[in-house]
Amino acid sequence: MAAVPAAARHDASLADATAALRQAAQVFESAYTAAIDRFDEASDRERLDMVVAIGQISLTHEALLSKYSQMLDTVQGTEAAKSCGYSSTADLLQHEHGLRKSDADAYVRLAALLERREYPALADAVDSGAVSSKQAIVIARFLDRSRRRGCGDDLIGRMDGFATDFAVGADTNAPLKPEALKTLIRSWLAEEDPESVQLTEDQQHDFRECSYFIREDGMVSIHALLPAALGAAVIQYLDANAAPRVLIVDADEVDDLEPRDGRRRKQKAADAFVRAFEVVAKSKHTSIQGGAAPTLLVTVKASELEKHAKGSPAVAHLDRTQEVVPAAEAARIVCDGAIQTAITDDSGHVLKLGRSQRLFTPDQRRAITAKYRTCQAPSCDIPGNWAEIHHVQHWQDGGRTDIDNGVPLCNFHHHEVHRDRLQIVHDPKTGDFRVTRRMRR
Repeated sequence: MAAVPAAARHDASLADATAALRQAAQVFESAYTAAIDRFDEASDRERLDMVVAIGQISLTHEALLSKYSQMLDTVQGTEAAKSCGYSSTADLLQHEHGLRKSDADAYVRLAALLERREYPALADAVDSGAVSSKQAIVIARFLDRSRRRGCGDDLIGRMDGFATDFAVGADTNAPLKPEALKTLIRSWLAEEDPESVQLTEDQQHDFRECSYFIREDGMVSIHALLPAALGAAVIQYLDANAAPRVLIVDADEVDDLEPRDGRRRKQKAADAFVRAFEVVAKSKHTSIQGGAAPTLLVTVKASELEKHAKGSPAVAHLDRTQEVVPAAEAARIVCDGAIQTAITDDSGHVLKLGRSQRLFTPDQRRAITAKYRTCQAPSCDIPGNWAEIHHVQHWQDGGRTDIDNGVPLCNFHHHEVHRDRLQIVHDPKTGDFRVTRRMRR
């Protein structure tokens, strides 16, 4: 019987290996489907066993991806990714496996870890599938940064073992998720190497920045990078103002309640961000620009004012960004703030340049907020001194700028009033103003 050539045997073994991989995928899919079909009727213990089993499969898959990336980067005799038509291993992982660039880069870093094993405890955990790729990359990056900052081998070795144990769950009831792992490693490092914390604080102070860009639709995107302590304070403020609130009332009062606040959490956080800016912008300590407090110029054509007065759609222009906004929105920001209005004819010639005498003075604001302690929308507890003072009778309609024509509204409810979703009514018995939901016909 003729011997089978070595090349043929090699090709056959590769084909068998590929077929075995496809068969394993089919077996897993079949087992997974069977388990999910029985999940509803399973006991709590059985469900937990299933969750653990699926989690282990996921970890095994991630470990294999790390080893696979290692193989692509270290295969002898050729650059594997380029031989498959890709510029790099990360590029191959993105295209062939649908990974984001950050995830592909993470697997390449873990591949290098498996090859060099500079962090032995972490490398062993990745190799065995004891930690996820997300956990592993958190630890690897902390160790990399610590090494670049000059931490000694002894500290690096102890951090490697400590962080890996917590990622695996050796000293806790459950493995730590990546976010918690970051916090734990930072705390551990602060205790073991206090000087590194001071160094980090100084670096963070130097790295602080704030930038913005104007999107094509006119919205403004703001990005800020803050030191840890300042960032935590900002997060605390945003969380406190974006958290859901529960109103407890008697059963017979339910029908009298206004509809609930339908804003999403991120919308509430955005409103809180703007509110903080508005409070500071009105402060006497704010920066001076051109000899006066920063002032936004709103330009409105006389013809647009006539349209707005008749209830028709109309527009205004914001001088700083050259954006077009609805006249109703311009009316809201002009209602309270450091705003100057320029009324022009249709050729752009200025007919009238308004100034801030139409704004409530600090003394008037104090008098109004002494009477109305909070935003006057139902169930809103935003402090009055944080709110915007709204002209009950609009200024452009002849409304006076005095304490009998002002009511505090937070930014969100001020928008709602100018959109005619809320209305302000006068209580003849008390002389106070109340905000109610406008009746729909």
